[in-house]
Amino acid sequence: MTRQVPEEVRSAEGDEYPSPFRAWGMVVLLTIAYAISFVDRQIINLMVEPIKADLQLSDTQISLLLGFAFGLFYTIMGIPLGRAADKYNRRNLIVGGMTLWCLMTAASGLARNFTQLFIARLGIGAGEAALSPAALSVISDSFPPEKRTSPIGFYNSAIYIGSGLAMLLGGAIIQLVSSAPPFDAPFIGELLPWQTTFIIVGIPGLIVAFIIALTREPSRKDVLREQDGDATELSFPDVVRYVWIRRGIYGPIFVGMAVVAVVNFMFLAWIPTLYIRLHSWDVSSIGYAFGTILLIFGPLGIALGGRLGDYYALRGDAGGHTKAAYAGSLFMVPGMLLTPIFPNATVALVGLALIPFGMAFITVNIVTAILRVTPNQLRGQVYAVLLMVMTMAGSTLGPTGVALITDYVFKDEMMIGYSMLTVAIGTAFFSNFAFYRCMRTFRELKL
Repeated sequence: MTRQVPEEVRSAEGDEYPSPFRAWGMVVLLTIAYAISFVDRQIINLMVEPIKADLQLSDTQISLLLGFAFGLFYTIMGIPLGRAADKYNRRNLIVGGMTLWCLMTAASGLARNFTQLFIARLGIGAGEAALSPAALSVISDSFPPEKRTSPIGFYNSAIYIGSGLAMLLGGAIIQLVSSAPPFDAPFIGELLPWQTTFIIVGIPGLIVAFIIALTREPSRKDVLREQDGDATELSFPDVVRYVWIRRGIYGPIFVGMAVVAVVNFMFLAWIPTLYIRLHSWDVSSIGYAFGTILLIFGPLGIALGGRLGDYYALRGDAGGHTKAAYAGSLFMVPGMLLTPIFPNATVALVGLALIPFGMAFITVNIVTAILRVTPNQLRGQVYAVLLMVMTMAGSTLGPTGVALITDYVFKDEMMIGYSMLTVAIGTAFFSNFAFYRCMRTFRELKL
């Protein structure tokens, strides 16, 4: 007999929320951890050309390292780690995940062939899968519902801060180590500049993991309960059933975010290579330019997008946050279509700025909306499912889709811009429609 999942019976608040100082202190630490995760996963995007040359790889093999290798274990481990975040100590889960991905980032610098680097990327994905489901669960238990948008937005700003720092610091590190002779490490042998870069960026996260290990996580709130008041024990099939029953709510969110992930993975993976190949920029120049754009326009989109979503919601619009996400999807379109093929490299950067700006609008508002409609026992798992869908779509259709079109359709690596344009055209309509549908659903159901 299929057990019924309680729908509306929830716990009272239970224990008090942490003090603002403690709550925001945890948010800052988790945001730093999230930023480091993006540095560690994205630093490889600046080193495509030297890795390709040193390991004798094709664009398709490179795309597998950029997307699929990271995304495979990030996807596979997401569900069990999301479930662990809903049941066990979230702080310990975060510390363990950080330790693994930082060590595997450093291990990437020891790779001597495609297989070894692929395995290291798998390990980075597995470690990073532990972070966001647990971190967002901790944040949602640290603030009352009406005060969650700001800390959620602050946490998600790490997407752009981390990606920007990967470009800025990565460009600086690469420039520094490239001017030095290859380093001869004891017991390891000669390390090329790109290998040294991986080892350098893998170390700081271990320090942050140690600091997080000294903190205390908040008590769980908004817990689904049975009629007798006991907390409901939910299996993963219960979670799937809960989401399926509410597919009208979660479906458009998952589709919209999956499409946005394709755009995100594609531009983060291939913009440096696009500028190196087509515009003859060196790696440090595009690293500084792209990194600056991410650092400015990502957090700006988070701040303005969060305020706009809250403004709509406070005026009584049930679809307020999803309406702001829809606006963000519209902001992205001009940049998606023009940046890959615009002949003037500097002007193309203006279009590029619209992509993280619009994506930040979407991220802060959709995460806020999901946490509002998802009970505590399901938050880690539902968010893990969302990350799984986003990563599966983004890591395959983004970097690898562009590479396959370049290698097998155009058969010319200098046509990479048109490969990116092809993927962008295929995603623009679906993202706009999905977030428009989200807005309509939230308004119809008054969520």
